[in-house]
Amino acid sequence: MTRTAEFKLKPGEQKERKKPGRVPTSCAECRRQAPLSLNLGQVLKLRCDRKVPCETCIKRGCASICPNGSMTAGKGNRLILANTEELHNKIEVMSARIRELEDVLLQMHSEKSDLPHPLLADSVLSHDSPESTSSNNSPEQPPPPSNKDNPDSFIDAFGTLTIGTRGETIFMSGTARSEYLIQPPLKQQQPPFSETFPRLSKQILDAWLPGSESVSFDNGLRQPVFSYLPPLSEAVRLSEIYLEWGKALWNPLTRSELFDNVLGSIYRASCFEEIPGPHDLSLLFSIFALASLFDFNKPAYAVEAQEYHILSHVSTHFTSPCSETSLNTVIALLHIVQYLELSDLEMDSSRSYVFIGLAVKLGYRIGLHLSSARWKLSDAIVQKRSSVFWQLFMMDTWISFYAGRPPNVSPDWVDTPYPNDVFAVIDKGKKEMSWHMWTWQFSRLLHHVMVNAFGAKTPTYTTILELDRKIRDFHVPLHLQPRCDESEELTEAVILVRVQRLLLLTNKETTLMNIHRRYFTQALQDQPNDLLKHKYGPSVMAMYRSAWRVIESHSQAAKKIPKAIERLSLFWSHALSAAIVMCMLVHRAPQSSMASSSLRELDVVHEVFQKSAPSSKPAAVLLDSITKVWKKGHDAVDRPHYDDQSSLSGAELDRLGGGKTHLISQASPTSSSASPLSDVESCRSSQPGNQYTCDGQSSAPEIHPRIMQDMRVFDQYGQPSSTVGDSSESFLQAMSDVQFSRSSVYGAEVYSGHPQVLNTFHPVQPYGAPYVPEAPVLDAAWQNFVEQLGF
Repeated sequence: MTRTAEFKLKPGEQKERKKPGRVPTSCAECRRQAPLSLNLGQVLKLRCDRKVPCETCIKRGCASICPNGSMTAGKGNRLILANTEELHNKIEVMSARIRELEDVLLQMHSEKSDLPHPLLADSVLSHDSPESTSSNNSPEQPPPPSNKDNPDSFIDAFGTLTIGTRGETIFMSGTARSEYLIQPPLKQQQPPFSETFPRLSKQILDAWLPGSESVSFDNGLRQPVFSYLPPLSEAVRLSEIYLEWGKALWNPLTRSELFDNVLGSIYRASCFEEIPGPHDLSLLFSIFALASLFDFNKPAYAVEAQEYHILSHVSTHFTSPCSETSLNTVIALLHIVQYLELSDLEMDSSRSYVFIGLAVKLGYRIGLHLSSARWKLSDAIVQKRSSVFWQLFMMDTWISFYAGRPPNVSPDWVDTPYPNDVFAVIDKGKKEMSWHMWTWQFSRLLHHVMVNAFGAKTPTYTTILELDRKIRDFHVPLHLQPRCDESEELTEAVILVRVQRLLLLTNKETTLMNIHRRYFTQALQDQPNDLLKHKYGPSVMAMYRSAWRVIESHSQAAKKIPKAIERLSLFWSHALSAAIVMCMLVHRAPQSSMASSSLRELDVVHEVFQKSAPSSKPAAVLLDSITKVWKKGHDAVDRPHYDDQSSLSGAELDRLGGGKTHLISQASPTSSSASPLSDVESCRSSQPGNQYTCDGQSSAPEIHPRIMQDMRVFDQYGQPSSTVGDSSESFLQAMSDVQFSRSSVYGAEVYSGHPQVLNTFHPVQPYGAPYVPEAPVLDAAWQNFVEQLGF
């Protein structure tokens, strides 16, 4: 085929007449495009019709700049306006200015009213950020994922970041214990350690003190430390206390391991070099330290306990744990961590969190996370390694939870099965799991909760309700179910069982409070006068119920087992958290149906702290904080318009409550400022129209029946009153069985549930059916309310 035939006209087709010459480009944009097209070897197709705007500019979407404006080539030859960068800079400056003004407006308005300001309503703010249709949204850079599929993602409660005067920084998420979030007052000057611990030499104290110059562990310290061992009779007595209290508070060595392998071998040695294990001496001193904490022949937090702890810490470094790691090395570190947790009166979780991290790494180093049976070890060693690993896993999970930081153990690397339950209880011919087995299994559920509720990605509310159901339905053996038996004689065995039951109750209730905190806070902000009608009403009910149980159980324990409770700071910490919940309800929603009973619970917990402070150091340390919380609640009722500068501010209460993300920047050693970073976003996310109803479970099948029952009672009898004290008799009568009876705290109905065992690491376990975790997410939510309390 010839070239001319290629362009031959078809029959009936007329040849188009070409106009003579080329139409010259006229507008600035067409003139710019002409040489660009020629340089790229393209056929020039731009024709300017010399209109304003010209047809070419209209087609290209830049009619607004015709005839004098022009486009500039951006990255990838994408065309943008010549002054786009200037415009974007101006938009950023104006947007930042608008956010600042909104924050100030919200802060000023919140001091006068609990209702959102009209200018901060959803209908107004929804126009602030329209979807962009500019050319900047290219296929190469897809827009960020939208939050429309998860309306709960607007709730911002990721924790508190504290930056000191020299740049030192501490982060704690919302699960951190309330006293950790409190800014501690300036500590009084402590006496020299040589006066505090007169028995210990200066060389030993220098080796123990962090940051000291004399941290070299030379051979000269080994024999002096060895010489501090108590007489054998005292060592045996302390070992008996350790074994007894280990049934409730730690996983102890067996009697034969302790007396034959550890204590016996050390007391048979005449010097340090004859001790068989590299860290056996550290382990024995840590055992003495734990036992001294619960030696009722001595005052609580006796100096001997701290001295044994110092000796254990120092002797750990006589042989590097990282170079010579044994099973006793890991156990010694676990005991050191346990002591730090039980004796913590300085409201600082940093040391225990660091030590448990080291213990986990050393546990990985000797393969505790893998099933030891694959190496054909003896059954006794396999059982011991499994027991140590699950104690390590449990302590790491709880310490991370209370410190508000991620756990160190990842289940993806674990296949160690549970050990045989040597402490299993036979009740009415049926074998039930022991306290230790229950704590190990519940810690697996807690780890699952942390992964799915306390991370960077905000979970959906449905996820929170599913986790709530799993926690409530987690099986509790009958012998561990809290109860109130007035006829029981307070023997040491009875005291230990009551401590176990109280620990179990607070473990479940504090976990529930933590997963509901951010939604509880949001409901208080959005709809304080009708909380249970809010979309997060179930969280309000769950928080109130859990806080009430913690306060009542703590009050009963302080009366019945005071010598044990005064030595356990964790229970006092939980009581403080529960008191903050009650204070929030009274302060934020004084006309709600829960305010009256919340105020009564504030009186209960305040009275317990006042009476216990003279004999209990934890109560004395936290008494000032509890008093501020109690005063804040009563001021909201007695003097609603009175602004007491010495009391807690609203912002501090919110930070302690964990409802907002906060940054605390300390300008000087004596002053600090806390700023909520997301008040505007929280206000924007309020959706009072999205409500739950309490007239049947079919409207919200994911809500636990226990919560639905409580909500129906409050909805029927607990109508808001003009003052907090005006609670109707019918309401109190209706709640007497559901809310205020002692069986609600101690009875089995709270913890009946069905047998449920997390079984993600090993396929066969002795108890119940396996529970398989779902996809992960995270949370954090307890700082804002503490900051507003003025600590």
